[in-house]
Amino acid sequence: MNIKRVIVSRTDKIGDLILSIPSFFMIKKMYPQAELVVLVRKYNYEIVKNLPYVDRIIKIDDYTHSELIEKIVYFKADIFIALYNDRFVSQLAKASKSKIKIGPLSKLYSFFAFNKGVWQKRSKSIKNEAEYNLDLVRKADEKRYDEVFEINTKIYLGEENIKAAETFFSTYNIVGETLVVNPFIGGSAKNIKDEEYVSLLQRFRDENPERNVVIICHISEEERGVKMVDAIAREKVYLYANGGDLLNIAAIIDKGTIYLGASTGPTHIAGALQKRIVGIYPAKATQSTTRWGVFGNDKVKYLVPDENNPKENYKNPYFDKYDKIMEGELLNYIEESFLLEEGEKN
Repeated sequence: MNIKRVIVSRTDKIGDLILSIPSFFMIKKMYPQAELVVLVRKYNYEIVKNLPYVDRIIKIDDYTHSELIEKIVYFKADIFIALYNDRFVSQLAKASKSKIKIGPLSKLYSFFAFNKGVWQKRSKSIKNEAEYNLDLVRKADEKRYDEVFEINTKIYLGEENIKAAETFFSTYNIVGETLVVNPFIGGSAKNIKDEEYVSLLQRFRDENPERNVVIICHISEEERGVKMVDAIAREKVYLYANGGDLLNIAAIIDKGTIYLGASTGPTHIAGALQKRIVGIYPAKATQSTTRWGVFGNDKVKYLVPDENNPKENYKNPYFDKYDKIMEGELLNYIEESFLLEEGEKN
């Protein structure tokens, strides 16, 4: 079968998108002559537009459901792959009239949408999200996939992103080793409290007077970020509240030395940039390092505050038990990461 066009859909959050990049790469490697069309949310567009192997990007937010279905029919794709599935994505798969329609089988409607569906049981969380995605890509042609298999997680910064980071660092005269911290997450997993980040970063600065701290956040969290910087009340602590291109945050992370954060999109961005990372993750299977940990980067240390707490309340957005001992562990992980040579495994 001559494959001329492949549509792949990943229409959810930033971290999910980053963990789909190896799949985009493999599709192009399997079918180098085919046009690769990627469906994404508008807020993920900036990441995908710089991937050199993606030929066309459809921002699904720009269309009504009926308009998007009409557009999908127009493409006459040979393969449609849904890396994430919901009822509307299933409708798009059916509307594509692709000869090969691949996606995860779960809800009843998915069985009618995909003729090469894969029963993955992702809720069991026995592998990384990136691996679940790659399993779907492999379904298109298992022999070809195995022949050309390669893991590629790389994201690409634009000159404007690099310039934005350089301007920030030069404006505040930030020179030398820098800890980049992303303390605010969207609630997809547990985190430590703002005041616990404050205590951690106060100790970090007191013990590391020559090192900088840059706290990153979206512009919508700027007030919260300012309060955190004020509460830390130490020199060499800065806030970067991003109201522009998502990759500006990536460029700040890239310019830093070490990244610290919970299970959220910027953590996966740091992973794709091959940074040294200290992550704060829950033990719960569906939120764990096994399922949602950084992929394709061995320079990561994880603190799992609830690993010895079988009664952890997962309705609470913050860890039930986080103490000074764990704070000390985080500081040790950060210090060990600073001492690594660039490229060395954690």
